[in-house]
Amino acid sequence: MHSHLTRIPVVGRAIIALLFVVAFAGVVSFDAHPAAGATTQGDLIVSEAASQANVPYCDYGGGINGPTYGGVNEAGCGPSNRGFDCMSLSQFAVYQVTGIVLPSDGSQLSGVGQFIPPQATIAEDTAGLLPGDVVFWGGTINSFAHSGIYAGNGEVWDALQINVPVQTHTMSFLSTIYSYDGAIRYWKASAPLTPGGLAAPIVGLAATPDGGGYWLANAAGAVSAHGSAVNYGSMAGQSLQAPIAHIVSTPDGGGYWLVAADGGIFTFGDAGFYGSTGGQRLNAPVVGMAPTSDGKGYWLVASDGGVFSFGDAVFRGSMGGQHLNKPVVGLAPDFQTGGYWEVASDGGIFSFGAPFYGSTGNIVLNKPVNGMTPTTDDQGYLFVASDGGAFAYGDAQFEGSMGGSALNAPVVGLAVDSATGGYWMVASDGGIFSFNAPFYGAD
Repeated sequence: MHSHLTRIPVVGRAIIALLFVVAFAGVVSFDAHPAAGATTQGDLIVSEAASQANVPYCDYGGGINGPTYGGVNEAGCGPSNRGFDCMSLSQFAVYQVTGIVLPSDGSQLSGVGQFIPPQATIAEDTAGLLPGDVVFWGGTINSFAHSGIYAGNGEVWDALQINVPVQTHTMSFLSTIYSYDGAIRYWKASAPLTPGGLAAPIVGLAATPDGGGYWLANAAGAVSAHGSAVNYGSMAGQSLQAPIAHIVSTPDGGGYWLVAADGGIFTFGDAGFYGSTGGQRLNAPVVGMAPTSDGKGYWLVASDGGVFSFGDAVFRGSMGGQHLNKPVVGLAPDFQTGGYWEVASDGGIFSFGAPFYGSTGNIVLNKPVNGMTPTTDDQGYLFVASDGGAFAYGDAQFEGSMGGSALNAPVVGLAVDSATGGYWMVASDGGIFSFNAPFYGAD
Protein backbone atom coordinates (compact mmCIF):
# COMPACT_ATOMS: atom_id res chain seq x y z
CA MET A 1 0.00 0.00 0.00
CA HIS A 2 1.03 3.65 -0.09
CA SER A 3 2.11 3.56 3.55
CA HIS A 4 4.84 2.61 5.91
CA LEU A 5 5.69 -1.05 6.13
CA THR A 6 3.23 -2.90 8.35
CA ARG A 7 3.92 -6.47 9.32
CA ILE A 8 1.05 -8.61 8.15
CA PRO A 9 0.70 -12.06 9.69
CA VAL A 10 1.60 -14.91 7.38
CA VAL A 11 -1.56 -16.93 6.99
CA GLY A 12 -1.91 -20.52 5.89
CA ARG A 13 -1.65 -21.01 2.18
CA ALA A 14 -4.85 -21.94 0.43
CA ILE A 15 -3.89 -23.94 -2.63
CA ILE A 16 -5.91 -22.41 -5.39
CA ALA A 17 -6.73 -25.01 -7.99
CA LEU A 18 -7.82 -22.58 -10.65
CA LEU A 19 -5.20 -21.49 -13.13
CA PHE A 20 -6.69 -19.16 -15.65
CA VAL A 21 -5.25 -17.79 -18.82
CA VAL A 22 -6.96 -14.81 -20.36
CA ALA A 23 -6.32 -12.62 -23.35
CA PHE A 24 -3.95 -9.71 -23.17
CA ALA A 25 -5.76 -6.37 -23.12
CA GLY A 26 -2.78 -4.12 -22.65
CA VAL A 27 -1.34 -1.30 -24.63
CA VAL A 28 2.23 -0.68 -25.51
CA SER A 29 4.64 1.85 -26.86
CA PHE A 30 8.34 1.36 -26.16
CA ASP A 31 11.74 0.88 -27.70
CA ALA A 32 11.56 -2.76 -28.69
CA HIS A 33 15.27 -3.36 -29.06
CA PRO A 34 15.97 -6.04 -26.44
CA ALA A 35 18.32 -5.36 -23.53
CA ALA A 36 21.57 -7.30 -23.67
CA GLY A 37 20.85 -10.93 -22.90
CA ALA A 38 17.07 -10.50 -22.98
CA THR A 39 15.25 -13.33 -24.71
CA THR A 40 11.67 -12.71 -23.54
CA GLN A 41 9.44 -9.82 -22.58
CA GLY A 42 9.80 -11.10 -19.02
CA ASP A 43 13.54 -10.50 -19.19
CA LEU A 44 12.88 -6.95 -20.34
CA ILE A 45 10.50 -6.37 -17.41
CA VAL A 46 13.27 -7.47 -15.05
CA SER A 47 15.70 -5.14 -16.82
CA GLU A 48 13.33 -2.20 -16.38
CA ALA A 49 12.98 -2.91 -12.66
CA ALA A 50 16.74 -3.34 -12.28
CA SER A 51 17.33 -0.02 -14.04
CA GLN A 52 15.77 1.67 -10.99
CA ALA A 53 18.17 0.13 -8.46
CA ASN A 54 18.87 2.44 -5.49
CA VAL A 55 16.04 4.83 -6.37
CA PRO A 56 14.48 5.98 -3.06
CA TYR A 57 11.29 4.67 -1.55
CA CYS A 58 8.63 7.41 -1.59
CA ASP A 59 5.08 6.92 -0.38
CA TYR A 60 2.67 7.65 -3.25
CA GLY A 61 5.67 8.14 -5.52
CA GLY A 62 6.27 6.64 -8.93
CA GLY A 63 4.13 5.36 -11.74
CA ILE A 64 4.24 4.11 -15.31
CA ASN A 65 6.62 6.87 -16.42
CA GLY A 66 9.16 6.48 -13.62
CA PRO A 67 9.90 7.75 -10.11
CA THR A 68 8.16 10.86 -8.74
CA TYR A 69 7.82 12.75 -5.47
CA GLY A 70 4.63 11.42 -3.89
CA GLY A 71 3.91 14.46 -1.76
CA VAL A 72 4.97 12.89 1.55
CA ASN A 73 7.98 14.20 3.44
CA GLU A 74 9.70 11.25 5.07
CA ALA A 75 13.15 9.83 5.65
CA GLY A 76 14.93 9.51 2.32
CA CYS A 77 12.19 11.25 0.36
CA GLY A 78 11.17 14.89 0.05
CA PRO A 79 10.35 17.52 -2.58
CA SER A 80 13.82 17.19 -4.08
CA ASN A 81 13.60 13.38 -4.32
CA ARG A 82 11.82 11.07 -6.73
CA GLY A 83 11.04 7.50 -5.90
CA PHE A 84 8.72 4.50 -6.00
CA ASP A 85 6.44 2.91 -3.45
CA CYS A 86 5.51 -0.71 -2.91
CA MET A 87 3.22 -0.89 -5.96
CA SER A 88 4.53 1.66 -8.44
CA LEU A 89 7.82 -0.09 -9.26
CA SER A 90 5.85 -3.01 -10.69
CA GLN A 91 3.59 -0.58 -12.53
CA PHE A 92 6.62 1.05 -14.14
CA ALA A 93 8.41 -2.13 -15.19
CA VAL A 94 5.32 -3.82 -16.64
CA TYR A 95 4.16 -0.73 -18.51
CA GLN A 96 7.54 -0.02 -20.05
CA VAL A 97 7.55 -3.43 -21.75
CA THR A 98 3.90 -4.36 -22.29
CA GLY A 99 2.11 -1.03 -21.98
CA ILE A 100 -0.34 -2.56 -19.51
CA VAL A 101 -1.28 -0.04 -16.80
CA LEU A 102 -1.64 -1.81 -13.45
CA PRO A 103 -3.91 -0.30 -10.79
CA SER A 104 -2.29 1.48 -7.86
CA ASP A 105 -4.92 0.63 -5.26
CA GLY A 106 -4.13 -3.01 -4.57
CA SER A 107 -6.70 -4.35 -7.04
CA GLN A 108 -6.30 -6.17 -10.36
CA LEU A 109 -7.33 -5.54 -13.92
CA SER A 110 -10.22 -7.72 -15.00
CA GLY A 111 -9.27 -10.42 -17.48
CA VAL A 112 -5.62 -9.57 -17.99
CA GLY A 113 -2.70 -11.93 -17.61
CA GLN A 114 -2.06 -15.47 -16.39
CA PHE A 115 -2.61 -16.07 -12.68
CA ILE A 116 -0.08 -18.33 -10.94
CA PRO A 117 -1.55 -19.33 -7.57
CA PRO A 118 0.45 -19.74 -4.36
CA GLN A 119 1.64 -23.23 -3.49
CA ALA A 120 2.44 -24.95 -0.21
CA THR A 121 6.04 -23.73 0.05
CA ILE A 122 8.23 -20.92 -1.27
CA ALA A 123 10.30 -23.51 -3.14
CA GLU A 124 7.18 -24.66 -4.96
CA ASP A 125 6.19 -21.05 -5.63
CA THR A 126 9.49 -20.16 -7.24
CA ALA A 127 9.45 -23.34 -9.34
CA GLY A 128 6.36 -22.03 -11.13
CA LEU A 129 7.63 -18.49 -11.71
CA LEU A 130 9.53 -16.94 -14.60
CA PRO A 131 11.57 -13.73 -14.56
CA GLY A 132 9.24 -10.82 -15.22
CA ASP A 133 6.25 -12.23 -13.33
CA VAL A 134 4.70 -9.81 -10.84
CA VAL A 135 4.46 -11.27 -7.34
CA PHE A 136 1.87 -10.04 -4.84
CA TRP A 137 1.85 -10.06 -1.07
CA GLY A 138 -0.12 -9.14 2.03
CA GLY A 139 -3.77 -9.95 1.40
CA THR A 140 -5.39 -11.62 -1.59
CA ILE A 141 -4.62 -11.50 -5.29
CA ASN A 142 -7.39 -8.91 -5.70
CA SER A 143 -6.57 -6.91 -2.55
CA PHE A 144 -2.85 -6.96 -1.87
CA ALA A 145 -0.44 -4.72 0.03
CA HIS A 146 2.87 -5.19 -1.78
CA SER A 147 4.18 -6.23 -5.17
CA GLY A 148 7.49 -6.79 -6.92
CA ILE A 149 9.09 -8.14 -10.07
CA TYR A 150 10.36 -11.70 -9.88
CA ALA A 151 13.98 -11.69 -11.09
CA GLY A 152 14.70 -15.43 -10.99
CA ASN A 153 16.62 -17.55 -8.48
CA GLY A 154 14.19 -16.65 -5.72
CA GLU A 155 14.94 -12.90 -5.96
CA VAL A 156 12.41 -10.06 -6.26
CA TRP A 157 12.96 -6.44 -7.28
CA ASP A 158 10.81 -4.20 -5.08
CA ALA A 159 10.49 -0.91 -3.20
CA LEU A 160 9.90 -2.22 0.29
CA GLN A 161 9.72 0.61 2.82
CA ILE A 162 10.99 4.02 3.98
CA ASN A 163 14.76 4.34 3.86
CA VAL A 164 15.05 1.13 1.82
CA PRO A 165 15.71 2.02 -1.83
CA VAL A 166 14.82 -0.20 -4.77
CA GLN A 167 16.76 -3.44 -4.47
CA THR A 168 16.25 -7.20 -4.50
CA HIS A 169 14.86 -9.25 -1.63
CA THR A 170 14.40 -12.97 -1.52
CA MET A 171 10.99 -14.59 -1.68
CA SER A 172 11.85 -16.26 1.63
CA PHE A 173 12.55 -12.91 3.31
CA LEU A 174 9.36 -11.32 2.00
CA SER A 175 7.36 -14.31 3.23
CA THR A 176 8.42 -13.46 6.82
CA ILE A 177 6.71 -10.07 6.43
CA TYR A 178 3.74 -10.77 4.19
CA SER A 179 1.53 -13.65 3.23
CA TYR A 180 2.12 -14.58 -0.42
CA ASP A 181 -0.89 -14.03 -2.71
CA GLY A 182 0.44 -15.48 -5.96
CA ALA A 183 1.73 -13.96 -9.20
CA ILE A 184 0.44 -12.75 -12.54
CA ARG A 185 2.29 -13.05 -15.84
CA TYR A 186 1.36 -10.01 -17.90
CA TRP A 187 3.59 -10.99 -20.78
CA LYS A 188 3.39 -13.76 -23.34
CA ALA A 189 6.28 -16.20 -23.11
CA SER A 190 6.03 -17.13 -26.79
CA ALA A 191 5.96 -13.57 -28.10
CA PRO A 192 9.22 -12.98 -30.01
CA LEU A 193 11.17 -9.79 -29.50
CA THR A 194 11.54 -8.39 -32.98
CA PRO A 195 13.54 -5.20 -33.33
CA GLY A 196 12.47 -2.98 -36.18
CA GLY A 197 14.46 0.23 -36.35
CA LEU A 198 12.42 2.11 -38.96
CA ALA A 199 12.99 5.83 -39.20
CA ALA A 200 9.97 7.99 -38.43
CA PRO A 201 7.44 8.77 -39.62
CA ILE A 202 5.69 5.40 -39.63
CA VAL A 203 2.66 5.59 -41.91
CA GLY A 204 1.01 2.19 -41.77
CA LEU A 205 0.39 -1.11 -40.02
CA ALA A 206 -0.79 -4.39 -41.56
CA ALA A 207 -1.51 -7.61 -39.64
CA THR A 208 -0.93 -11.17 -40.81
CA PRO A 209 -4.22 -13.00 -41.47
CA ASP A 210 -3.70 -15.37 -38.53
CA GLY A 211 -2.88 -12.62 -36.04
CA GLY A 212 0.63 -13.97 -35.52
CA GLY A 213 2.43 -10.78 -36.44
CA TYR A 214 2.37 -7.48 -38.27
CA TRP A 215 4.32 -5.23 -40.60
CA LEU A 216 5.09 -1.53 -40.23
CA ALA A 217 6.03 0.80 -43.05
CA ASN A 218 7.47 4.30 -43.05
CA ALA A 219 7.10 7.17 -45.50
CA ALA A 220 10.38 6.23 -47.21
CA GLY A 221 9.07 2.76 -48.03
CA ALA A 222 11.08 0.79 -45.48
CA VAL A 223 9.28 -2.18 -43.89
CA SER A 224 9.80 -3.99 -40.59
CA ALA A 225 8.29 -7.38 -39.78
CA HIS A 226 7.30 -8.49 -36.29
CA GLY A 227 6.12 -11.78 -34.81
CA SER A 228 5.50 -14.35 -37.53
CA ALA A 229 5.34 -11.70 -40.27
CA VAL A 230 7.97 -12.19 -42.98
CA ASN A 231 9.82 -9.25 -44.49
CA TYR A 232 9.41 -9.70 -48.25
CA GLY A 233 11.26 -6.54 -49.18
CA SER A 234 10.76 -2.79 -49.28
CA MET A 235 11.51 0.44 -51.11
CA ALA A 236 14.13 1.48 -48.57
CA GLY A 237 16.96 3.38 -50.22
CA GLN A 238 15.12 3.77 -53.51
CA SER A 239 13.92 7.00 -55.06
CA LEU A 240 10.18 7.63 -54.72
CA GLN A 241 8.09 10.16 -56.62
CA ALA A 242 5.82 10.52 -53.58
CA PRO A 243 5.94 9.27 -49.98
CA ILE A 244 4.44 5.93 -49.03
CA ALA A 245 0.95 6.33 -47.57
CA HIS A 246 0.04 2.80 -46.48
CA ILE A 247 0.96 -0.90 -46.31
CA VAL A 248 -1.64 -3.62 -47.02
CA SER A 249 -1.32 -7.38 -46.53
CA THR A 250 -2.41 -9.86 -49.18
CA PRO A 251 -5.36 -12.00 -48.02
CA ASP A 252 -3.11 -15.05 -47.48
CA GLY A 253 -0.36 -13.10 -45.72
CA GLY A 254 2.24 -14.15 -48.26
CA GLY A 255 3.07 -10.61 -49.28
CA TYR A 256 2.03 -6.99 -49.15
CA TRP A 257 1.57 -3.85 -51.18
CA LEU A 258 2.97 -0.42 -50.49
CA VAL A 259 0.93 2.44 -51.90
CA ALA A 260 2.35 5.93 -52.37
CA ALA A 261 0.52 9.23 -52.15
CA ASP A 262 0.57 9.52 -55.96
CA GLY A 263 -1.08 6.10 -56.26
CA GLY A 264 2.13 4.29 -57.14
CA ILE A 265 1.95 0.60 -56.19
CA PHE A 266 4.92 -1.51 -55.07
CA THR A 267 4.45 -5.27 -54.68
CA PHE A 268 6.32 -7.74 -52.48
CA GLY A 269 5.94 -11.48 -51.86
CA ASP A 270 2.86 -12.88 -53.57
CA ALA A 271 1.23 -9.46 -54.00
CA GLY A 272 0.32 -8.91 -57.64
CA PHE A 273 0.56 -5.69 -59.61
CA TYR A 274 -2.75 -4.83 -61.29
CA GLY A 275 -2.23 -1.18 -62.10
CA SER A 276 -1.73 2.16 -60.39
CA THR A 277 -2.24 5.90 -60.73
CA GLY A 278 1.48 6.59 -60.45
CA GLY A 279 2.44 9.16 -63.07
CA GLN A 280 -1.14 10.38 -63.47
CA ARG A 281 -2.37 13.79 -62.37
CA LEU A 282 -4.72 13.35 -59.40
CA ASN A 283 -7.07 15.90 -57.89
CA ALA A 284 -6.03 14.78 -54.39
CA PRO A 285 -3.41 12.47 -52.89
CA VAL A 286 -4.06 8.75 -52.39
CA VAL A 287 -4.52 7.98 -48.70
CA GLY A 288 -5.55 4.32 -48.58
CA MET A 289 -5.83 0.97 -50.31
CA ALA A 290 -7.91 -2.18 -49.88
CA PRO A 291 -7.54 -5.60 -51.57
CA THR A 292 -10.27 -7.80 -52.96
CA SER A 293 -11.00 -11.06 -51.13
CA ASP A 294 -8.88 -13.18 -53.50
CA GLY A 295 -6.03 -10.66 -53.64
CA LYS A 296 -6.30 -10.35 -57.41
CA GLY A 297 -7.29 -6.73 -57.34
CA TYR A 298 -7.47 -3.65 -55.18
CA TRP A 299 -9.03 -0.25 -54.72
CA LEU A 300 -7.23 3.02 -54.02
CA VAL A 301 -8.91 6.00 -52.38
CA ALA A 302 -7.87 9.65 -52.52
CA SER A 303 -8.52 12.29 -49.89
CA ASP A 304 -11.32 13.77 -52.03
CA GLY A 305 -13.12 10.41 -51.84
CA GLY A 306 -12.26 9.33 -55.37
CA VAL A 307 -11.87 5.57 -55.80
CA PHE A 308 -9.70 3.78 -58.37
CA SER A 309 -10.29 0.08 -59.14
CA PHE A 310 -7.69 -2.36 -60.48
CA GLY A 311 -7.62 -6.09 -61.25
CA ASP A 312 -10.85 -7.84 -60.26
CA ALA A 313 -11.89 -4.99 -57.97
CA VAL A 314 -15.35 -3.71 -58.97
CA PHE A 315 -16.03 0.02 -58.77
CA ARG A 316 -19.06 0.47 -56.49
CA GLY A 317 -19.04 4.25 -56.29
CA SER A 318 -17.12 7.01 -54.56
CA MET A 319 -17.31 10.45 -53.00
CA GLY A 320 -15.16 11.91 -55.76
CA GLY A 321 -16.64 15.18 -57.01
CA GLN A 322 -19.03 15.46 -54.06
CA HIS A 323 -18.91 17.92 -51.18
CA LEU A 324 -17.14 16.57 -48.10
CA ASN A 325 -17.14 18.14 -44.68
CA LYS A 326 -13.73 16.62 -44.05
CA PRO A 327 -11.23 14.76 -46.23
CA VAL A 328 -11.34 11.00 -46.66
CA VAL A 329 -8.49 9.30 -44.79
CA GLY A 330 -9.00 5.58 -45.33
CA LEU A 331 -10.69 2.69 -47.10
CA ALA A 332 -11.73 -0.77 -45.86
CA PRO A 333 -13.04 -3.71 -47.92
CA ASP A 334 -16.16 -5.76 -47.22
CA PHE A 335 -15.18 -9.24 -48.43
CA GLN A 336 -18.74 -10.48 -47.93
CA THR A 337 -20.31 -8.12 -50.43
CA GLY A 338 -17.39 -7.04 -52.57
CA GLY A 339 -18.04 -3.46 -51.54
CA TYR A 340 -16.08 -1.04 -49.40
CA TRP A 341 -16.25 1.77 -46.87
CA GLU A 342 -14.58 5.16 -46.95
CA VAL A 343 -13.90 7.02 -43.69
CA ALA A 344 -13.37 10.76 -43.38
CA SER A 345 -11.30 12.54 -40.75
CA ASP A 346 -14.46 13.48 -38.82
CA GLY A 347 -15.43 9.80 -38.64
CA GLY A 348 -18.02 10.07 -41.37
CA ILE A 349 -18.57 6.72 -43.11
CA PHE A 350 -19.49 6.35 -46.76
CA SER A 351 -20.69 2.86 -47.76
CA PHE A 352 -20.52 1.52 -51.29
CA GLY A 353 -21.97 -1.96 -51.75
CA ALA A 354 -21.42 -2.50 -48.02
CA PRO A 355 -23.77 -2.07 -45.02
CA PHE A 356 -23.61 1.07 -42.89
CA TYR A 357 -23.03 0.34 -39.20
CA GLY A 358 -22.59 3.84 -37.83
CA SER A 359 -20.20 6.79 -37.75
CA THR A 360 -19.06 9.80 -35.74
CA GLY A 361 -19.81 12.19 -38.58
CA ASN A 362 -22.16 14.28 -36.41
CA ILE A 363 -19.99 14.16 -33.27
CA VAL A 364 -17.26 16.64 -32.41
CA LEU A 365 -14.05 14.64 -31.97
CA ASN A 366 -11.02 15.67 -29.96
CA LYS A 367 -8.70 14.66 -32.79
CA PRO A 368 -9.18 13.65 -36.43
CA VAL A 369 -9.75 10.06 -37.50
CA ASN A 370 -6.94 8.69 -39.65
CA GLY A 371 -7.40 4.94 -40.02
CA MET A 372 -10.03 2.24 -40.42
CA THR A 373 -10.21 -1.56 -40.47
CA PRO A 374 -13.06 -4.08 -40.88
CA THR A 375 -13.73 -6.90 -38.45
CA THR A 376 -12.67 -10.36 -39.55
CA ASP A 377 -16.23 -11.34 -40.51
CA ASP A 378 -16.92 -7.96 -42.19
CA GLN A 379 -19.95 -7.40 -39.96
CA GLY A 380 -18.49 -4.25 -38.46
CA TYR A 381 -15.56 -1.89 -38.48
CA LEU A 382 -13.29 0.14 -36.24
CA PHE A 383 -11.59 3.44 -36.82
CA VAL A 384 -8.97 5.31 -34.85
CA ALA A 385 -8.18 8.96 -34.21
CA SER A 386 -4.75 10.52 -33.95
CA ASP A 387 -5.05 10.72 -30.15
CA GLY A 388 -5.56 6.95 -30.03
CA GLY A 389 -9.31 7.09 -29.53
CA ALA A 390 -11.05 4.01 -30.95
CA PHE A 391 -14.59 3.76 -32.30
CA ALA A 392 -16.35 0.42 -32.87
CA TYR A 393 -19.48 -0.26 -34.92
CA GLY A 394 -21.44 -3.33 -35.96
CA ASP A 395 -19.99 -6.43 -34.31
CA ALA A 396 -16.65 -4.73 -33.68
CA GLN A 397 -15.71 -4.96 -30.00
CA PHE A 398 -14.24 -1.98 -28.18
CA GLU A 399 -11.20 -3.36 -26.37
CA GLY A 400 -9.73 -0.08 -25.16
CA SER A 401 -7.96 2.95 -26.54
CA MET A 402 -5.31 5.58 -25.88
CA GLY A 403 -7.87 8.38 -25.89
CA GLY A 404 -7.10 10.77 -23.05
CA SER A 405 -3.54 9.49 -22.62
CA ALA A 406 -0.39 11.47 -23.32
CA LEU A 407 1.26 10.22 -26.51
CA ASN A 408 4.76 10.88 -27.78
CA ALA A 409 3.46 10.89 -31.37
CA PRO A 410 0.07 10.70 -33.09
CA VAL A 411 -1.54 7.36 -33.90
CA VAL A 412 -1.60 6.74 -37.66
CA GLY A 413 -2.97 3.23 -38.15
CA LEU A 414 -5.04 0.33 -36.86
CA ALA A 415 -5.19 -3.42 -37.57
CA VAL A 416 -7.38 -6.23 -36.20
CA ASP A 417 -5.99 -9.40 -34.62
CA SER A 418 -8.07 -12.14 -36.24
CA ALA A 419 -7.10 -14.61 -33.51
CA THR A 420 -8.41 -12.61 -30.55
CA GLY A 421 -10.71 -9.98 -32.04
CA GLY A 422 -8.49 -7.33 -30.49
CA TYR A 423 -6.44 -4.79 -32.34
CA TRP A 424 -3.16 -2.91 -32.60
CA MET A 425 -2.57 0.79 -33.10
CA VAL A 426 0.66 2.28 -34.40
CA ALA A 427 1.98 5.78 -33.80
CA SER A 428 4.10 7.76 -36.21
CA ASP A 429 7.16 7.12 -34.02
CA GLY A 430 6.67 3.36 -34.38
CA GLY A 431 5.13 2.82 -30.96
CA ILE A 432 2.64 -0.06 -30.85
CA PHE A 433 -0.45 -0.05 -28.62
CA SER A 434 -2.12 -3.44 -28.31
CA PHE A 435 -5.61 -4.12 -27.02
CA ASN A 436 -6.49 -7.79 -26.42
CA ALA A 437 -3.75 -8.57 -28.93
CA PRO A 438 -0.20 -9.80 -28.27
CA PHE A 439 2.73 -7.43 -28.57
CA TYR A 440 5.33 -8.55 -31.13
CA GLY A 441 7.67 -5.57 -31.19
CA ALA A 442 7.78 -1.93 -32.23
CA ASP A 443 9.98 0.56 -34.00
